[in-house]
Amino acid sequence: MGAYDCVDLFLIRHGVTDWNKQKRYLGHTDRGVIKEELDQSRLLKEHLQQIRFDGVFTSDLRRCRETLAFLNVSQSATLDARLREMDFGDWEGKTYEQLKDDEAYRSWLTNWEENSIPKGESGIAFKTRVDSFLSDRFEEASKNSQKELVVTHGGVIRYIVSKFQPSESFWDIPIKHGNGIKLSLVRKAGIWQCNSLSEALIAENERS
Repeated sequence: MGAYDCVDLFLIRHGVTDWNKQKRYLGHTDRGVIKEELDQSRLLKEHLQQIRFDGVFTSDLRRCRETLAFLNVSQSATLDARLREMDFGDWEGKTYEQLKDDEAYRSWLTNWEENSIPKGESGIAFKTRVDSFLSDRFEEASKNSQKELVVTHGGVIRYIVSKFQPSESFWDIPIKHGNGIKLSLVRKAGIWQCNSLSEALIAENERS
């Protein structure tokens, strides 16, 4: 196992949906991906198929399950609702233009961790459920070093990266649909720390 407990998380954002194209807030609403767009992640698919993962996990929402099916890794996957995007409540399906004059929305953009979404999910609740998932992964890593594939949503990935890379602002972390980030973590003196952060492999359309 080496000197430190360690876990490599390959964090993959689901493929693009119609609401993503229309720049609508998409949280727990269960939209599927645009199948024709998935081929832009072909290089990522080929890269991931060469890796032997200790665990494969996906949000239970359809857009993530369909993305994982396209990636076609050999290991079976565990569906986990803790990997869902934030529940946007009253803002589901709406755009920035529709919400920009809403005082609650402006407050949320300023501090999403402290300000709740009307009939939606608070930042605290969102972080708590994602942290619960991470805690389980770290428990496994304390037994054996782990290499895990996680297909999830943009908000989840941004939170995980900003949690272990405080210099990275939540809103500024770039993760496009169908792309991935590899986050390597090690535990030193009982504290999990980021050892490295890199793109797992950018989608083909990002190379051109």
